Amino acid sequence: MAQTNLCPCCGQPLPPKKREGVYLPAKKACIFDFVRDHPGVTLAGIRAHCFPDGTNAKLIHVHINQINDLMAGTGVKIVGEKRGGWREPGLYRIKRSKR
Repeated sequence: MAQTNLCPCCGQPLPPKKREGVYLPAKKACIFDFVRDHPGVTLAGIRAHCFPDGTNAKLIHVHINQINDLMAGTGVKIVGEKRGGWREPGLYRIKRSKR
């Protein structure tokens, strides 16, 4: 699950960490890091790791689209690849392309 780091002195949330030169909020950073570290992960895997409250699939797709929008200038994006028919869940991975 995504963790927000707190300042040891005042307890305020620290800014999210940089990924590929882009600052991502905590949940988006959790999704990006998990997909990066587990290429070929399913939507159920992302949900189990980053959204233990059982968030619906549509919201996770929205987060992934927003991550891709934020990273548009970097040549890095999260892609979902179908592994069978249209009913089969996709496998997500990070794709790097030339800018």
